[in-house]
Amino acid sequence: MAKVIRGVFPETAAATKKKDDKPLASYVLHISIMFSDPLIWRRIQVPGEYTLAGLHDVIQRVMGWSDSHVHQFLVGKISYEPTMHSMIPVREAKRFDEHLYPLHDLEEGMQFMFTYLYDAGEGWEHEIHLEEVVPPDKPLRRPILLSGEGACPPETVGDIHHYQALLAARDKAGGKKSDPLAECAGRADFDAAAFDLEAAKKRLAALA
Repeated sequence: MAKVIRGVFPETAAATKKKDDKPLASYVLHISIMFSDPLIWRRIQVPGEYTLAGLHDVIQRVMGWSDSHVHQFLVGKISYEPTMHSMIPVREAKRFDEHLYPLHDLEEGMQFMFTYLYDAGEGWEHEIHLEEVVPPDKPLRRPILLSGEGACPPETVGDIHHYQALLAARDKAGGKKSDPLAECAGRADFDAAAFDLEAAKKRLAALA
């Protein structure tokens, strides 16, 4: 008998309140830039009460982005994004506002499909893998960065494919010619393999 895959849909905004204020699980998430080679990734642990809007802030800090472009999440089969207040509430009601949905309400969807798009169009697509649901025996109050690899690409580069082409051109030139990648980064010493874990932890710790 064929296995039926159940659609994953969010609860209503009213259901986002914590049930009986009980401690919530936290989530270990592996976030990687799709098509990066070598893979650019970060592993984080995030409290279950964090909304997708809060997760967006965390991703920006740990990856090294500047939060200067549009973004959206795909969880299960639903797209979530920042919702601008409007004088047309009917239209707004058709959108899923990332500020209204905490991770603990999206756990099923996170296991089905979880993607973060930054600078949609060209931009950067991040695959988010739910690695572990951590029981609330020791409640997590703030997100933490556990590990990672690879420098954050310069945001002046259009997308991962352009970035990979610049890396290949740099390797081929062997430092004998001008380096477009360094120019995009604004740093002659840009190292695509470098990731400063402690610096990224400090950026995350500074998140209000």
